[in-house]
Amino acid sequence: MKKARFKIAALVGGSVLLTLLIILVLFQVISNRQTERLAKEAIKASSTITLGETSAMQYSPNVIEMPNGLKGKPMPEYYYSSQDEKIIEWCREHEPENIEKVKIDSRTYYVGTGVTESEGILSYITDIAGEESELVSDLLTLLPFLEEDGPIETIVYVDVTAELAATGTMSLFFLIAAVIIGLLGSIEGYMIGRRLELSSKAEKQFFENTSHELKTPLTSIRGYAEGIEKGVITDNKKTGQVIVHETEKMSRLIEEILLSAKLESGAMPLHRENLQLNQLVEECLMPMEGVILSRGLQVELTLATETVSADPDRLEHAISNLLTNAVKYARTRLSISLRDKTLIIQNDCDPLTDEEIAHLFDRFYTGRNGNTGIGLSIAKDIIGLHGWKLRAEKTHDGIMFIINISR
Repeated sequence: MKKARFKIAALVGGSVLLTLLIILVLFQVISNRQTERLAKEAIKASSTITLGETSAMQYSPNVIEMPNGLKGKPMPEYYYSSQDEKIIEWCREHEPENIEKVKIDSRTYYVGTGVTESEGILSYITDIAGEESELVSDLLTLLPFLEEDGPIETIVYVDVTAELAATGTMSLFFLIAAVIIGLLGSIEGYMIGRRLELSSKAEKQFFENTSHELKTPLTSIRGYAEGIEKGVITDNKKTGQVIVHETEKMSRLIEEILLSAKLESGAMPLHRENLQLNQLVEECLMPMEGVILSRGLQVELTLATETVSADPDRLEHAISNLLTNAVKYARTRLSISLRDKTLIIQNDCDPLTDEEIAHLFDRFYTGRNGNTGIGLSIAKDIIGLHGWKLRAEKTHDGIMFIINISR
């Protein structure tokens, strides 16, 4: 059974990590495709771009105009940036026909080429300055590649290095977060598995003790029945009383087990009605007067009038369980008070440890004396169904159960 905690830890942590990794991969793919789409849209739109203009799209593409063509004599070096020169060199070697993703010197680009019809800069200047002007003559001397108008080969590229780097950084942080969350999930899975193991162990112990408690009255009943059969027992009245008592004891335990199962499954509706809680407490205490008198217990009863909306049968069961427990373990005295929407049942029992207090209302908890304590678990569940709260606190000489009532 101890392996369960490791299996659950691996299952929970692995599931969380796998889910986050799938999200990470999807994020990476979608981000890269979005970058590619925007870059290609910017390059395709550059067919309307002329020298000196910029794109109004997500990316501003860099435009290289080559009047002499990709294979022709290049323009002067001062006309291009070092980045342009690297792109031109790559295009001369590869002659791309479509938009391609390129990595040059640790930078990533989308590059496309095309040919556009243009009158060129020379025609533009001629229109302004006049064909025979001295300015035009100087330009023809300095820029001989602009002597003729015609088609211009264009290289358009977009640098996406920063975007891809940002996506990579985000993916790295996300991966680290995924590993941490997966680890936390494994730890939580381990704790869940441990709680399940402890619960299973407690449940096993509970049923063992319950079986023992059921077996004890059955053994007693069987012993008396065999005595009557063999004629050894002649006091039939006393024998009948013992058998009835043991039968009732066994019946109550079976009823508690069935009630506990109903509460756990949520198959117990409440039928509320207005009732006097102080009267209900007195009615629950009345059947215990014989035990209280025989043990010489002092009872202090302080009950203010309190009207509540509750299921009388279920609430009576819960309060009876609390009172039965208090009477059973009281050494000399019992105190019951009701005021300010708070019911307190207190006795001077043997000292309880903090662990016993913490597990007092656990369904399958077994105390040091071997008692199952299922009655307290049922009481807490019934109180909780009413929307109230039940807790236990240690006192200097015993314990008290506190029910906080809310309307």
